[in-house]
Amino acid sequence: MLPFQPSTMRLFVLLVTVVVVRGFASAAQDPATSRTTSSGVYSEEQAKRGEETYMNICVSCHTATEYKNKKFRAKWDGRPLSELYDLISQKMPDDAPGSLMPKEYAQALAYILRLNEAAPGKDELPADSAALKDIKIDFKDK
Repeated sequence: MLPFQPSTMRLFVLLVTVVVVRGFASAAQDPATSRTTSSGVYSEEQAKRGEETYMNICVSCHTATEYKNKKFRAKWDGRPLSELYDLISQKMPDDAPGSLMPKEYAQALAYILRLNEAAPGKDELPADSAALKDIKIDFKDK
């Protein structure tokens, strides 16, 4: 004779399944992956250095308004910050793609975030595409 009735056993299996699935879902929603550019992912000092980089290298080809208009924000909103970092670090400047130091690209990216009114924080934006993959661009309502 079984210690449980078949209906009780099915209920038990269902409950265990729910607990296991919820556990996996919680683990998948790591707080680090839910960061957005609205949560202070760059420092003000880093954005100031990024503005200097922009003024010395980028402004000859790009106006600041290119990076803060509705079309730009709509294109990038919701995407991982790593995609924008990869684009500028691999394709810019036009005459010498990839020629800046990784930290200079991160500084320019911090400046772009400041242009789009993303709040600064206390830590600098990492100059690492893998780390930036966990930060979602949030340009809503800007």
